[in-house]
Amino acid sequence: MSSLEKVEIPQMSDMSSLERLKSQSDPIESLIYEWAPYIRFDKDEPFLPLAAGCTIIRTPQKSPSSKFELDPGQGTIIEYAIWWDWDIEHLYELEHIWVYLDADGQLEKVEASAHGGKNLMADDAITLPLEDGRITVFSEPGKHANALKADWLINLKEYTIEKCTRTAGSGGVHTSNPFGAEAFGNPSALSHRLAKLYMKRHAFTPTFEFSQYVDLRDIVLVSWEALAAWIPERVKACIQELYQTVPHLAAVCLDSGDTMVDERTEVKDINEVVQQAELIPGAADMVRSLAANGYRLALVADGPRGTFENILGYYDLWKYFEAFAISGDVGEPKPAAIMFETALNAIQIGREDYSHVVMVGNNLERDIKGANALGIISIWISWSDRRSHTPADESEVPDYEIKSPSELIGVLEEIELSLPI
Repeated sequence: MSSLEKVEIPQMSDMSSLERLKSQSDPIESLIYEWAPYIRFDKDEPFLPLAAGCTIIRTPQKSPSSKFELDPGQGTIIEYAIWWDWDIEHLYELEHIWVYLDADGQLEKVEASAHGGKNLMADDAITLPLEDGRITVFSEPGKHANALKADWLINLKEYTIEKCTRTAGSGGVHTSNPFGAEAFGNPSALSHRLAKLYMKRHAFTPTFEFSQYVDLRDIVLVSWEALAAWIPERVKACIQELYQTVPHLAAVCLDSGDTMVDERTEVKDINEVVQQAELIPGAADMVRSLAANGYRLALVADGPRGTFENILGYYDLWKYFEAFAISGDVGEPKPAAIMFETALNAIQIGREDYSHVVMVGNNLERDIKGANALGIISIWISWSDRRSHTPADESEVPDYEIKSPSELIGVLEEIELSLPI
């Protein structure tokens, strides 16, 4: 392997959980260390394995760490359940390599996991995956499916590039196979979003040059029972670190009229309280999607409280908002600073974090000017032509523009990915 680069395993900044795993586990059998494989990785692979839960199997049984039935025949199987903190699409990854030894302790065959399957690591000539006398497999970029040869993975090139770029982070926190959400403390919508953002920031286009390699002897090798007991702790530690290290928006403030509600359809009583109205197409889905992605929502709107209780209550959207700054209650309309401050104070967001808050509204003079004055990120929705589309001056120039509610989630992700680390 002289042409390859043996890489140092990248670690989280908080390595206490991995150190505890290593120090508290019983020694493994020498056979596990002797047959520990090499894994070759793409030159730009960002995620490398940290630990493996190992099992010696000498009788037919179900794999302790996967869905597969294993039969060692007259010999022995060494199962390596290999742990990554990250797959390019989700937090936490387990892949497997099974080394089969015959009755004389000689290498018989190697199987490995790939996309939910278990494949024989041999070509048509039944060539075993050996380099310099050591078992070696190739890891799919980002996804870590195992293969005997680089060519096997190059054949999946288009699929793999798609996973490592456009769909990076799509799985959030992985909560199955074999662990469920409860084991990880039932990760919140925000936890899933932060995991997605982390992986989006690590998206890459694979080179399919497999010049990195990891010797599994260099990672933490323990029993599967020890690894299984440790994994929930590890995932929780990863999630906690995401909250501290991944830049994200603290809140999204939404206007109502011509931002969520079509003002042309409003029916008012004699006190100017709207009794009923239609929503802008896509507005309800926008609010629900914001909540499902863990965004904290605040209503910052001009008018009497009854208007918004009636409309948003009717469409079952009121419940998604944590804070309400309504001019009829506050006593001043936007762009007065007190409107924005009232909403953000209610969810304990201080002035120092306003640069991580977004205001979405249709009115340049009120929504955009008010947000800009406080250093809040301003997003103008230009769906309606009932208000001016021309800023009076620089104070009314929005940071971003969307034409419909359906565009908002994409713009918020763009903003979050641009926030400085």
